[in-house]
Amino acid sequence: METESQLNSEIELEKLNVNHSQELYDLTEANRNYLSEWLPWLDQIKTSRDTKTFIESTVKVASSGGAPNYAVLYKGAICGVVGFHEINKQHRIGSIGYWLGEVFTGKGVMTAAVAKLLTVGFVQFDLNKIEIRCAEGNLRSRAIPERLGFTYEATLRQCEWLYSEYVNHAIYSMLKSEHLT
Repeated sequence: METESQLNSEIELEKLNVNHSQELYDLTEANRNYLSEWLPWLDQIKTSRDTKTFIESTVKVASSGGAPNYAVLYKGAICGVVGFHEINKQHRIGSIGYWLGEVFTGKGVMTAAVAKLLTVGFVQFDLNKIEIRCAEGNLRSRAIPERLGFTYEATLRQCEWLYSEYVNHAIYSMLKSEHLT
């Protein structure tokens, strides 16, 4: 088992760019069944061109000072994505999301990636609060904010349509003052 410092040195966040398109699409395809349990956007990604279009849109938002998204690299290979869904500059609040290929789960990879993203949010964007919303039943996703010391705030009832049913979201948050202590 890797130590936390070894793992942190093997995890990199690289701003999404079109050069990631094929590798990210291939990862999505290889994990389509696994990811479909909790991610409603998979039906919109049918070709590598769809992935490229998504990346182009995130690059455009980030280049105008908006919410960035990152490829998560583990030992140099793309293993998932982490980033901001949105950043509300007026209220200094950001909301983040993430996903990871199945073979990379259970190693602490996404916990380390989210910890790095918190620094981006609190330092680079000077956010006061960062939220993570997870489907209530997605215990692996919920474990990440819990491990990182986020506070559970509430459950939003039936707030996301997931293929054939509505799911509740558990909302977690961390304040800048909590991150620095």
